[in-house]
This record gives sequence, structure tokens and C-alpha cells, in this order.
Amino acid sequence: MDAKYPPPYSTLAGALLNNITLGDITTTVNNTIQVSSGQGHGVGIHRHGKIRSLLQVLQGQLHDYHVGNGSKSRPWATLRVFSNTSTISSSGQKVPCFTSSDLVQGSLELNLDSPQNVNSINLSLRGRIITTSYEDGSCTFLDQPIIFWTRSNGDPRSVSPSIEDNAAPPTSHAAKKFDGKLSGQYSWPFSLSFPKDLPAWGQGGRMPTPQSFFEREIQASVQYDLVLRMTHGILRSDSKLQVNVEYVPSVTPAPFSLLRSYAYGENLPSPSPEIDPEGWHALPTASVRGRLFSERMVKLRSTLFLANPSFARGTIVPCYLSVECPDEQALDILANPKSLALRLYRRVEYYDDGGKCSISSARAAGNASVNRVHAHITEVERAIWLASSTAGPQGTIRQFNGEFHLSKELQPSCEFPLFKVSYHVELLPFDSPVFKLSSSSLDDFSTKEIPTSESHALLSHPVTITTLKGEGPRPVPFTKAKHRKERKTISKDYSCSVVPVTHFQCL
Repeated sequence: MDAKYPPPYSTLAGALLNNITLGDITTTVNNTIQVSSGQGHGVGIHRHGKIRSLLQVLQGQLHDYHVGNGSKSRPWATLRVFSNTSTISSSGQKVPCFTSSDLVQGSLELNLDSPQNVNSINLSLRGRIITTSYEDGSCTFLDQPIIFWTRSNGDPRSVSPSIEDNAAPPTSHAAKKFDGKLSGQYSWPFSLSFPKDLPAWGQGGRMPTPQSFFEREIQASVQYDLVLRMTHGILRSDSKLQVNVEYVPSVTPAPFSLLRSYAYGENLPSPSPEIDPEGWHALPTASVRGRLFSERMVKLRSTLFLANPSFARGTIVPCYLSVECPDEQALDILANPKSLALRLYRRVEYYDDGGKCSISSARAAGNASVNRVHAHITEVERAIWLASSTAGPQGTIRQFNGEFHLSKELQPSCEFPLFKVSYHVELLPFDSPVFKLSSSSLDDFSTKEIPTSESHALLSHPVTITTLKGEGPRPVPFTKAKHRKERKTISKDYSCSVVPVTHFQCL
């Protein structure tokens, strides 16, 4: 029975060797090279050593995963995976991490002291959305072959076992007589780009590949694995190895306006909407009524401005608020940084049973089964406000500069049909013990099947969170981020039965 060994890791750094070029690396990794057992095949051993040296001179990390016949036996199969970066998985192990621009590189190496019967070798990159632990509780949306060899392909030392050779197995007399007994050393180098998008089922377009996602509070997860399977015949169980890898898409926000970019370059805060109208998006004015001191009714009008609605995590979201009221006392009490409530919340949406989410032409015609969609909503941040220093005389208007501080660990937005991560900015009623909101203020609020949040909001607007900072200077904050312990974290779960309307089919 095969056993899996915990992988050792090594950080590799250094320049390319004098006699090795980038062309050599590309050629060597992309071409499948067989390695001999060393019995009169010295050239094979030399090429095997060159593959190892090419991997080791690259900057990054090399991860080794082993297959053996017992916990104390020497491994006979090793899967080597090279990555530029690594991350810590939910189980506490260090795993390879890839972005949209990265190559998944490495090799599968066999070191067999005695002949072993091997019928097939299959290595693939698999992506799944997992919603339950049951067999049909996951949807495989990616299954990309990397290495594929079968006994019918013939002796690996006689034929290049690349996935391009799968269509027509060799028909030579030698290939037909190969008995599937492998002995000695073999190596299958591989290199492929991590797919940054996938075909949209039934639409002919493409959709972004979802990021790896795992949070203990949320039932659904997105998981990527390198899956190795070697079959030996009916008298011996298959040898299997499943290696978890992480994927982070490379997404940048929209560029700043010219005035905002200039201000950041000079280490200045964002210019106001009056100065830089192109750099702001004005939301519809929201009116709110309520009773002040349980005595008189007051009405306030709030206009919220957001900077271009896409922002890199680890930076800030600039916002600007103008509050107008003919009652100056009400303005002084309610329109102040402590009473203003603007929050950023995240919504994670997924289907209850991932395996039943695929839509075929028959279902689209009206035979679709009902599934249950879940939404997990979390308040991730609140805006910090300061009175605007550029505002004119106070009068009946108060103006405020605000900003959200985005965590570096924030999950990016994701619009995959079966797993969505979205963000919204919500303006809430004034938070004051002397102000009681009138129910008529919320008459225009339309309740959805799954609410946008756990309480009514005056305004709600979507924003996009990206993984990379865009071109130009880094945004300049004018406030300090709250300590993690000071932040309020409010989470709610909602669900409803729906007919999945999506253009994707599980594999």
C-alpha cells in the first residue's frame, strides 16, 4: 500500500549558470525527456542532471512530494513542483502558490530498484468548488492534463511521453510488445501556464478563473490540486498523490484620474469632487427623516462620492460625503464623524449542492432542477471620517473626507458563475442616541430574496477589489487604520431556493 511523505521545501536563489540560457530552460522544461536507468545510458543520466540543475538555479521554491510502498521504505516516485512563491494552507502546510502569469513547472521522477508493472501515469491540474463532504457536493470546473502515459504508448525510453502524443499511440512492433515493466530512473518534466480564464458554457466567451478560497465560517471552498494517478493492474491498488496548490489571480484596478495621480505623487490626499470631478463617482442623493430629541422632525440629504470603484487590497478606498439640512442644530449633532456610518461589506454566494449546478441545454429549455443558493455576508470595514479642510463656510452643509483601509489579506472580487465574491459600500442612517429614524425614510428600500445586508441601507454601491496595485503612485491615506481588535466584524447567512441560471457545466 502506497504512503505519502510530508514534502520537504527548499528556497532556491541565484543567477543563471554561465552555460545555461533562458532558452535552455524553456526548451528543457517544455520537452519531455526520458531518463535511463544508468545501465549503459550515460547520456540519459547527464540530461537528468541538467533538468535538476535548471530547476535549482531558478529563483523560487521547489516542493517535493513522494510516493512509496511503506512509511519506512525509500520513495520510488517523486513529484517536484516549482513555484515563485508559497503560502500556508488551512492545514498549516506550505503549498505552492501561482498567479495568472505564472508557469506550473516541475517533473515527475521514478526511481525503481526493481521492475514494477505500470499500466498508466496520469498527472492533471484540477479545480473544484466544494460545498459538502458528500460525493456529489463538489463541482470540478478544471481538469487539465499535464502528463499522460499508458502502456500502449510503449517504452518511455523509446517515445516522448508528452500529452500531445495521446491521440495516436505508437504502432511500432517494439511498442506493441512492451510489457509495462518499468525499472530504473525516469523523468517527465512539465510546464504549463495556470489558466487565467475558462470557457463560458453555451456563450462562447471566457470567464475569469476563481481564486483559491477557504474560510472556516463559510461552507463552500475553491480548491486546486495536482492529481497524480498511476495504475498497476488488478492485483495491485493504484498509486495516488494529491498535491494542494493555491491560485491568486493577477487583477489591477482602473487608473487614477490625472489630478488624483498627481496628488498621490506629491504625497497629498485625494482632491475633492469640486476640484477633480473626473476622479469621483457621485451616488444618488439619499434623504433621511427622523425625530431629534423626541421633539421635532428633521430631514437630512446626503450625497456620497466614491473614487473610481476598483481598488487594490492593502490600499485605501477614498470617499467624500456632503450632508445638507436647514436645521443647523441637527447638522451639528448628526453630521459629525462619530455619527456617520459608511461600511464595506463582502458577499460570498454559492449553491448548496455544487454537483447539481451545471446547466445543460435540456435544463436551459425548462427542465432545470431547483437548487439552494447561499449568501454569507460580512462587514469587513468601516470608513474613517474627518471634516473637510477645504470646505467653505458651514451654513446648512457639512462636508467630510473619508476612507476605508483595505486589508492585505482581503479576498479579491470574483464573478465565477458558481462561486461569487462581491463587495458593496453601504451608507447607513445616522448613528446617534438622540435621533430616531422614521419608517417612511425606508419606503423606497426594496427587500430582495437574499438581503444585501442585515439592516436597511440608504445607499448601496458595488466596488471591485483587486489583487495588484495599478500603475502610478501609491494612494496616500490621511487617517490611521484601526487595529484589528477595534474593527467590528458582523456576519450573516441567508439562503433561498432558486433555479440556477448560469452558463457553466461541471466536468
